[in-house]
Amino acid sequence: MNWKIPRIGTWGGISLLIVALSSPPTLAKEAPSPPWQQLRAVGQGEMSWLWFKLYDATLYSQSGRYEPGNYPQALTLTYARDIERSDLLTATAEEWQRLDLGSDVDRQRWIGQLAVLWPDVGAGDRLTFYVDEAGVGHFWWHDQPLGTLADPQFSAAFLAIWLADNSRDPTLTRRLRGQL
Repeated sequence: MNWKIPRIGTWGGISLLIVALSSPPTLAKEAPSPPWQQLRAVGQGEMSWLWFKLYDATLYSQSGRYEPGNYPQALTLTYARDIERSDLLTATAEEWQRLDLGSDVDRQRWIGQLAVLWPDVGAGDRLTFYVDEAGVGHFWWHDQPLGTLADPQFSAAFLAIWLADNSRDPTLTRRLRGQL
């Protein structure tokens, strides 16, 4: 098929430009501002496995200090490499099992909810978990809302992966808590 593009003369092009510029702008719906931007950084650190950097992590709180169970709090993970969603879910489930957090039923339900929310991640991707004053957890992907899990028990269990005394990486835990 031969497509012919009509030629617009100089005055026609200028007329189109004037019409475009004189039309009222369409207002784009503003995305909500990420709520943790009102919080203060508590600490930050890096998670590595063997010699591979997995992500950078930063913990935020209202006071700028780590106070367990005192919300709002936020944890931001900025990934350094590609990780499939299934691997993230497996690692999360294994940590909850290892830390003995929640019942088997809770863990299965939580993993099912996360499977619906989480994407695969790549280098530079940023996932933030924000826990509001009521203990409700909200996931954000690159500063855009991703989804909410309204179970305060989930929020505490998710943060415990990084903040529990017996976490997998005690050095990272101390850094996030602002103790190093």
